[in-house]
Amino acid sequence: RADAAGFSSLGTIDRLVYSNYEPLIALAAAAAVTERIRLLTDILIAPLHSNTALLAKQVATIDSLSEGRMVLGMAVGGRPDDYAAGQVELGRRGRIFDEQLQALTSVWAGERGIGPAPFRGSRPQLLIGGTQPRSFARVARYADGWTSGGGGPEAFAATVPAVRKAWSDAGRDGSPRTVALAYFGLGDTA
Repeated sequence: RADAAGFSSLGTIDRLVYSNYEPLIALAAAAAVTERIRLLTDILIAPLHSNTALLAKQVATIDSLSEGRMVLGMAVGGRPDDYAAGQVELGRRGRIFDEQLQALTSVWAGERGIGPAPFRGSRPQLLIGGTQPRSFARVARYADGWTSGGGGPEAFAATVPAVRKAWSDAGRDGSPRTVALAYFGLGDTA
């Protein structure tokens, strides 16, 4: 219904201690029954996905099967209950994420013999979330842009200048893509 209604993206959230579907499995299912709409994780809590090579393969698979419609939005997340359930040390999440971004880049560049290749060759579309200066530096180094992941229009508008400054300071051309999360209900009871 979202594809037919003209929405630009169909997104998932990533939580362990919540009754949502697992985001990559849900997007793989959506890829099979849609033709146009982008498939977005907003956000995938990257440090909870401890096998980075497998994560790279899963994302590249969805990207390839959907003919480049995969948009990987990732961040560290901040909910202690998810980290406790995932048995990942909350205080290490930033370091883990930095290591993952380097490894994902290497896998998608074909440097580790792991396939399939992303649909467009180099990597799927990548957005990074977060509201701290370190997050903006990650956006500038690794991503196509930034996702707010929530917080409302005022918080979004207040943060975009810092994202653009980090982008410019890193010598990136153009402007980063900026994405805001919004919830919609489609269906008979929406």
